[in-house]
Formats: sequence, C-alpha cells, structure tokens
Amino acid sequence: MSETRRHGIGRRHFLYGAAAAAAGVMGTGCTPEDARGASVSDRVPVIAIDAQRRSFKVSPYMTGVNGAKWYDDAFGMWDSKHDRPAPGIVGKIKESGIGMIRYPGGTSSNLFNWKGAIGPQADRTRQVEGKQGATVDSRFGPDEYMAFIREVGATPEIMAPFANSTPDEIADWVAYMNAPQGTKWGDLRARNGHPEPYGVRYWEIGNELFGKHQRYWMSADDDKAMRQYAFGGTQRQQRQHVGTPADHRPSASVSDGQPNQTFTVWYPPVVPKSQTVRVGDSTWREVTDLSSAGADDRVYTFDPRSGTIRFGDGRHGMIPQRSLKITADYDSGPHAGFVDYYTKMKAVDPSIDVLAVWAPIDAGKLAGGKSFPELLAEHGHADKYDGMAIHPYTNFPRDLKATSFPDKRAGHDYQMLGDAAAAKMVSDLTARIREHGKDEAYVAVSECGALFFGGERDSDAYPQYSFAISHALYMASQWARFADLGVRWTASNDLIGEKPGLSRTLFGGAPSFVRTPEAIVREQLSGFFHGGGHVVDSEVKSNAEVSTRETPLGSSYEALVTTAAVDKDGALSVLVVNRSPDEDLKSRVDLGSFRHTGTVDVSVVAGRSYDDFNNDEHPDAVTIEKSRATAKGDSLNWTFAAHSVTLLRFPPPTSH
Repeated sequence: MSETRRHGIGRRHFLYGAAAAAAGVMGTGCTPEDARGASVSDRVPVIAIDAQRRSFKVSPYMTGVNGAKWYDDAFGMWDSKHDRPAPGIVGKIKESGIGMIRYPGGTSSNLFNWKGAIGPQADRTRQVEGKQGATVDSRFGPDEYMAFIREVGATPEIMAPFANSTPDEIADWVAYMNAPQGTKWGDLRARNGHPEPYGVRYWEIGNELFGKHQRYWMSADDDKAMRQYAFGGTQRQQRQHVGTPADHRPSASVSDGQPNQTFTVWYPPVVPKSQTVRVGDSTWREVTDLSSAGADDRVYTFDPRSGTIRFGDGRHGMIPQRSLKITADYDSGPHAGFVDYYTKMKAVDPSIDVLAVWAPIDAGKLAGGKSFPELLAEHGHADKYDGMAIHPYTNFPRDLKATSFPDKRAGHDYQMLGDAAAAKMVSDLTARIREHGKDEAYVAVSECGALFFGGERDSDAYPQYSFAISHALYMASQWARFADLGVRWTASNDLIGEKPGLSRTLFGGAPSFVRTPEAIVREQLSGFFHGGGHVVDSEVKSNAEVSTRETPLGSSYEALVTTAAVDKDGALSVLVVNRSPDEDLKSRVDLGSFRHTGTVDVSVVAGRSYDDFNNDEHPDAVTIEKSRATAKGDSLNWTFAAHSVTLLRFPPPTSH
C-alpha cells in the first residue's frame, strides 16, 4: 500500500490540492459578468466507490462547533437564574448532531482565567475579554460548561489560554476537570457539586497566537514569536497602557485623581527594574516604600511578579493628576512555552491530548518558512505535542482579494472556491507533522468557515451568505474532505450569535435559536458521522466544473464533492454535495463490489435556491427531504439537485 493511501491522503486530494495551489498564480481582478460561464460537462460524472479500501475511522466529532463566548451567559445559552441550559437550545443541539463543543471559545478567550470562574457565583472574578480588553463576567464557568455538555450529549474540548497563564495553572485546570476525589483539585470540584471527574480529553494551548492582532506579550516578528510560543521567553513592551486585572481598555489606564491608586501592566511577570512608568508625558520613579516619599515626589511602588503599580496618597507620594493616562515600558517575562505546558499537563493526566496551534495561513495557503513541527524536531521535542489545531478559514479579503461581493452569485462562488484551498491547508499541515512529528500526532480543526473578517458590511450583495444554503454546502464539502484526510475532530465557527436573529453562526441568537441550513445538514449527516464506521475510497470521475470570475483561487470549482463510509452495521453511506448554484447533475454511483439489498435510503437538503435560509418567521424553509429508491446491480443512476447535500445509504443484505 502506498504511503499516501496508508495515511488517507488519496490521489484526488493531491489533485484538488494541486489545483488550489496552481490557482494562486492567477490574476486578482474581477472579469465582467459575461465572462462567467456555466457548468458544462459532456460526460456523466461517475462517483466510484471501493468499499473494500478502508482508511480512517469516521470521527463522531467531525461536526463540532466553537462554543459561544463564555460571558453574558454564553450569549443566552445558559439560564443563570435557574442554573441550567436555556430552554430551547438543548433539543436543537441534540437534533443537529453536534458531537463536540469548544470552550471557552476563540479570540475573546485568550485571556480567560479559569480559577476565577469556579465556585460560588458571588466569589467569582471579572475577566478581561481577549479581543477588546473589556471587563466581562464569569457566570458560565467550567462547571456550567460541563453541565451544558452533558445535557446536550456532546464531547468537551478546551482551549487553554497561553498569553496570561502558566503551565502550573493549566495543569491545575486539567486536575480540576479530570482528577479523582482524594486529590486537591478533585476535592475542590466535589465541593463545587461535581464529585465525578469530567474526563476532558482534548486540550489546545492558545488561539491564533500567530495572528498579528493576537500576539499579546509576544514579538511582532513571526519567527521569534513562534519560538516564544514553543519555548517561552521575554519580550519588551513599549508605551503600553496599563489597566486592571479585569480591564485592558484605554479608559482603565486613566487616573481618577484619587489617593492610593493601583494599576497593573497587562502581561506580568516583569523582569525586575526593567519598567519605565509614565504619567502623561512625565516619567516617574520606583521606590521600595511610599511611606518615606514626600508629597511632591513622583514615585510609585512596583511588584514585578503581579505587575502591580501603586501610587501615593498626596502626603507620601504625589497623586497622578486626574485624566492623565498611565503607560509603561517593561520586559514581559520570563514566560513558559508550549513544551512546558505539554509536560506539566501530561504529568497530571497522561491520557489527554494536548495540541499546539501555531499553524499560520497566508493568502489561501499554509504559510511558508520553518513550521512549528520542524522547529520542535530541531530541538529534540518532536514528541512533545499530540497534534496540531488549525483554523483553515476561507477569508475573502486575504484569500480572494475581495473587499465585497460583486453580486450574490459571487458570494456563493467565493465560498466554493475557498473550500479546496482550505482542505489543502489541512493536507499540507498533515504532511509536515508526518515528516517531523511522532507517528500518532494528528491534525484537528478547531475553527473553520467562510467569512469576511472585520464585519458583515462587506457582504451587502449577499448578506445572508454565512447562514444560507451556500455556507451549508461549503461546510458539507469541508466535512467530506476532512473525513478523507483523517482529521480527528472539527469545530466550525460559533454556535450562536450575540444578538437575536441570524449571523455567522450555527444557530440564530436567543431566545429562538433558529436552526440554519448548516444545522439542518448536520442533522442529516448525524448517522454518517456517528455510525462507528470507516471511510472508504471514493472518487468523482468526469466531474462537472462550475465557471466563475477569475480569482486568486482559480476561475472554476468542481461541482461535486463526495466521501463515503461503511458503518458498524455494514451499510454503505455516500455523501454527495452538488455545489452548482443552478444545475442538477445526472450522475452514476458505481458501487464496485459492495453488496446491498437494492433499497436505498435517500435524504436531501437543498432549499429552493442557493440563497435560501431559515429565520424566525420561516424556521422550516430549509428541511430534510427523505425518500427511498431502488438500486439494481453495482450502480445507481441519480440526479443530484442543484445546491444540495445528498446522503445515499445502501443497507447490506444482512440488515434488518
């Protein structure tokens, strides 16, 4: 058996990956409307299945989701008044077959403090939101998350913050979640009402720290920052606003003119004597004790471990003038790196998986240069990660150089064009881990989707793109490709939105939690991903192509994407996504030597058009249509509807 087949990266994946890479050399401009062609194929597409050639186990965690933010009662998912999941959300999550939910989330959770979010609500601390630096609550803590997880029947996955934590703190979190009673953290969890260990297996360290706006204490230089993530270090911070442990907004750095004010630098610990503290434009001086300072002395005390700055009361040390901003230069560190986190966490519970997250993306492909797996291998630490989590988003401005959708059709096409490029990112990261990591190391996807980053204002021509049929087709394509690539688990973009109505999430906001077409497709595919089977070989021959405007990711995409699996009962399921916005495709499903009863269970999610969606007024505009068909012999002729996800299930002769 070839090496590529043994690892589940089949020939067609290299083909579509190569096509995506080749497309990167094409022009970036938009051609006139009439330059966009139609789907044309002189031959009937053939979906060839070889059920004897099995590769990876089908992951029940493939259709996971990034949890809503933990604050504000997880945007309405948690009913804090009654200490329970919000009515209306549990059944919809179960119905949608969500196998995994990530906590506490992504960017907003990069400064999360888990110890401040356990125990009695009255004793919990306020937190710093990781994107805007605002102060937020801690009501939906780890115990509430696990109560939610158990209610909806999903598997937990935790993103442990890197920027403001230590390996010991995160190792304590592992112990709190997994240690038995009779241990320090197991007993504390029991006192908080949860005597049995939670058994959280999947952990990742940090979120998108390679991003320019998520470096926190780390260097702006990419290579240096990667080394700091891997091994820790110290980094100079300059002209940084100070704040409080719960507030990093600029307003938190402003003097209120009161005596005995305290502030903290953002990223302690601090190398002693490395700091320069300014009040307005004036540099003040550190002293060991304010009691010996005069009323006019511009002085402060400083604790390098906590980063706390304390000013005087007007008799012993001057009070910073009201409305002046306090800033600081300092050496942040020394900080630990990923290897230290991995070692401490695995010492607490060797059964967990600890994943690294340094997988930067550049213009629709995995970034070049030295990779994180290569760096760790060079330093003798190839065995110090269990896998890597990647966020292979299709980012329209970055990948397609698009600041807007020229028209609605472009909003559909751009997503389909991005799909193959996203899969290529995953394939390339898998190859790097195979070359430099340990044999058991794997790739997981902890966020994905097709988005305009920076606001929905860029999608005026197709504002529903992220919750209409188009995005459901994109995600179904991703799941098909990821299954074939052996991705261990996948979490898509957020679970619910901040506001009522719809956004770039799986469900609409509270209180209705309307199910998007993507949620409907998840329900349709629940049996496929939870069937306990194996992926089998599948390939689309003579695939139809959908022509598009010329873009950096090409000027056409394949209409059909497919994967197949044989479940634990011996039934063959074939998933087929027809991404063509307007053409039904007559095809033949070639079953090879697979024996079946002749009866085919069919389910289709299509809607009326590619821009169809559900909302509060029409929550069932997009539904699953189920039927049965008859197949004779070794093939089935079938017409796959335009903009549809179809699942064909062939029971074996022994089925009852």
